[in-house]
Amino acid sequence: MVALYQYFGYDLPRKERFAMIRAAGFDALGVWCDDWFGWSNHREFPKLAREAGLQVVDGHAPFARDYDFVNSLWLDNLDGETTFEIYLRTIDECGEDDIANLIVHPYDLKTQAPPPNEVGLERIKRMLGRAEEHNVTLAFENIRNDEYLEYIFKNASSPKLGFCYDAGHRNCFAPHLDFLEMYGDKLVALHLQDNDGSGDQHLVPFEGKIDWAEQMAKIAATGYAGPTTLECTTGKPGSAEGGGMPPEEWLRNTFEVAKRLETLMK
Repeated sequence: MVALYQYFGYDLPRKERFAMIRAAGFDALGVWCDDWFGWSNHREFPKLAREAGLQVVDGHAPFARDYDFVNSLWLDNLDGETTFEIYLRTIDECGEDDIANLIVHPYDLKTQAPPPNEVGLERIKRMLGRAEEHNVTLAFENIRNDEYLEYIFKNASSPKLGFCYDAGHRNCFAPHLDFLEMYGDKLVALHLQDNDGSGDQHLVPFEGKIDWAEQMAKIAATGYAGPTTLECTTGKPGSAEGGGMPPEEWLRNTFEVAKRLETLMK
């Protein structure tokens, strides 16, 4: 099964977007669990995706607000409680919308996070309890290092605690760390995207410098049996023209890349 995240760099009406993704050959979709990119009513996304013939495999938890949203989870203040309550509500929504995995950033990509601590850990444990109630797996994603993942996986335990591997994050932020070796036994979701090592560019695989044969072999070695999920864009987010080609053509090309990656795992 090959999947794509719903936003891929073209400004399109939502029904048309999902229909195009399915027409290109994709089986499944990762959706945003928030009103981002000027969209509203994000709860419509799973329904519209399924109406287009797509399975909904992952939801991505919110990570943007007008305060330091993700990092606040680790702070004993009002912002931290607000972030925590938003996460709990998002878990509830995933359960109601039959979304199996919720991808969570353990800390923010762009700002300095507080050290992992008991305040954040207790919130995560309560989030996992809520996830168990709704049969939703919380998949914590590798960002820049393994400090927070190590802390969470060492100190929290739940059948609904999982790992989301982001190949692009590893390549540009922590190429020295083998996240798949460290946390592959918890792997439940993939974010496959490429870059040249200089930043988090979300390029289509094979457009950057990642060795995809090596990456997919390592993923296969974990025993992962879930969808091959791409989290990439044209490289021009917000552009109606995207990468200088019609969206249908970009999607067809990207689908072929996804199938190629799937073959590399066999």
